[in-house]
Amino acid sequence: MCPDLTSPVRLSVVLPVLNESVDIGELLQSLLSQEAVPGGYEIIVADGGSTDGTREIVQGFGGEKVAVRLFDNPRRLSGAARNVGAAAARGEFVLYLDGHCALPRADYLKRVVEIFDDTGADCLSRPQFLDQMVGGGWAEAIAGARHSWFGHNAGSDIYGCEPGPTDPRSAGAAYRRSRWVELGGYDERFDACEDVEFNHRIDEVGCSSYAHPDLTVHYRPRSSVRGLFWQMFRYGRGRARLMAKHPKLRPLPLLVLSAAVLVVVVLGLGVSAAGAAALLGIGGGAWLVVALVEGFRQGRSWMGALRITVAFGAIYSGLLLGFWRGLAEAWRYRGPGGPPTVGEEL
Repeated sequence: MCPDLTSPVRLSVVLPVLNESVDIGELLQSLLSQEAVPGGYEIIVADGGSTDGTREIVQGFGGEKVAVRLFDNPRRLSGAARNVGAAAARGEFVLYLDGHCALPRADYLKRVVEIFDDTGADCLSRPQFLDQMVGGGWAEAIAGARHSWFGHNAGSDIYGCEPGPTDPRSAGAAYRRSRWVELGGYDERFDACEDVEFNHRIDEVGCSSYAHPDLTVHYRPRSSVRGLFWQMFRYGRGRARLMAKHPKLRPLPLLVLSAAVLVVVVLGLGVSAAGAAALLGIGGGAWLVVALVEGFRQGRSWMGALRITVAFGAIYSGLLLGFWRGLAEAWRYRGPGGPPTVGEEL
């Protein structure tokens, strides 16, 4: 018996994916094995043109009671994929999950609906831990760096939270679909920080947001320094675009670092090369000491400390260079975005 695709459900689970063959099969199996959700749920995969067999894996799934639907995301980017999924959703609530994550609870989807009903919230936030899907080596070091206050915003809910009302911008991941309609969806000009931008608008219009540790998911971290650098480059670029669209959202750490680099460059080019070298040595030395101390605290060995320190370097350099690149194109991100993309079902 095929699932009914005409009746509404309580929850639509949307997976924006691109080349996720390593984890997508296990994730879909976990979703289909979830405890029953009162009112039902569906799974929507929005694929940006995977070439690693992801689409074929998804097409092999489906259940008698739960629909697994595959849609094309012609724009390839995550913001467009989120819109494709929400546009096709039949659910009262929309939950976003990445293709490289895992659910630690068999009642996860049921808890999403229960928390929405119990709190009346418009948006739910969740922790997203990186330390449960690591394979050792650089992935372990990267997870350690990203879980440190020195490698991530210490005020974020993303690595832990207590139940209660929260600022949705750091970890909002599930929404009443009516709010997605009201806000016009995600801004598809963003290829990173599209969730932060959408969550800022959620907060700006006064939507209520709630965080709960029962909604924790486990994420697979990057497994190479190169991969981490480019991830951070995209984040930094996204932060510049975010500031262009919402001038109040100024990333102060990136602005301070940029100003410090500018001072060193100006000194070195004509005012005082010795002064520039002194500032660079003091600043760089202080950063290295903090990175090594925090690396040892996280890694518990000298090899672990060195790897985590290298990961910190990739985080800071990627964010800063990406931010500068984003500033050069910031003019393109002023004003509202276009209409949401609607994808073709495959």
